Amino acid sequence: MVKKIGIITGREYNFPNALIEAIHHKGKGEIVAEIATIGAGRLDEPLAYDLIYDRISHDYPYYRFMLKAAVARGAYVIPNPMLWSADDKYLGFTLAADLGLTVPKTCLLPIAGSTQLYDITSESLRNLKYLENSDWQTIFDYIGFPCWLKPVTGGGWLAVNKVHSPEEFFHLYNNEIFHTKPIYPEGVEKDMAVRNWLSRTLVFMLQEDIAYQQFARCFYIAGDVTTARFEPPDRVAGARLGSYSVDPDFFGPELLARIEAYVRKLNQSLGYEINTTELLVKDGIPYAIDFLNFACDFDKNSVGDHLADMGVDKVSDYLINCVRNGNARLQCKDNVWRKLIGGGIR
Repeated sequence: MVKKIGIITGREYNFPNALIEAIHHKGKGEIVAEIATIGAGRLDEPLAYDLIYDRISHDYPYYRFMLKAAVARGAYVIPNPMLWSADDKYLGFTLAADLGLTVPKTCLLPIAGSTQLYDITSESLRNLKYLENSDWQTIFDYIGFPCWLKPVTGGGWLAVNKVHSPEEFFHLYNNEIFHTKPIYPEGVEKDMAVRNWLSRTLVFMLQEDIAYQQFARCFYIAGDVTTARFEPPDRVAGARLGSYSVDPDFFGPELLARIEAYVRKLNQSLGYEINTTELLVKDGIPYAIDFLNFACDFDKNSVGDHLADMGVDKVSDYLINCVRNGNARLQCKDNVWRKLIGGGIR
């Protein structure tokens, strides 16, 4: 019987199309792939796919509920939707520090204007400590300026801001949380109600800025690591895409080996199969700054032909191996949550 792989994707075309073509070629008629179609979810509906590769449920939560149910019914889903639902950046930094990796100083922040949120009153927040001016100053002294205000979940630089002073922080903190652009400009009351509701899900953290000399973006695929030199875009100037180059000499053999060892340790410990990990190098020390990127960017227009082709080749190999051989499935070897319940992941 032919095995089927379903791919859930969003506003990308060249990578998923190339991935499907590669799977058809390597699958030799035994394994095929297609862009999955997902409608309403009936409990009595048979599974359409043996494996599902998810690249968009972080932006459209409906898919996540369907994917968790698909796992319960026997499909293998990459990335693990249970893990992706439970994970967040603050937890990631906590675990990375526990593993012995160097991470920026980080502080999780209560939701701004908490008592203005929909169906929340001061009685709802009896456990929440009100932060006085002295508390904020302690946080600023710990993190330092400049620093980064960023959501604890999400990606694509959404609501991420570099902050240079307490005044700038409070302006951003008290406005970003309420989505500064009107959602319903034609109705003030409706707009406020919707923004207050959405704000219940937007939690921020403040993080130290690392004045780095080198930026490594590492693609982790089933134990294999490809490290690229990354030059971030100048967002102040309106640039959207950074530049990538595979240049081992830029890091040198010793530092490159250290970076890739960090990436393997982090991803294997956290149970990630396909992921992008970012590290900044300051004075020879790699700082892990972002490692919750399960929908890796393999678009030719973004990462270039070499990295895009690498992604198609290695991801297709892993997906096919997971279909053919249950022992190849790294989630089956993952004990990360059992370790967490036991008090850490070391």
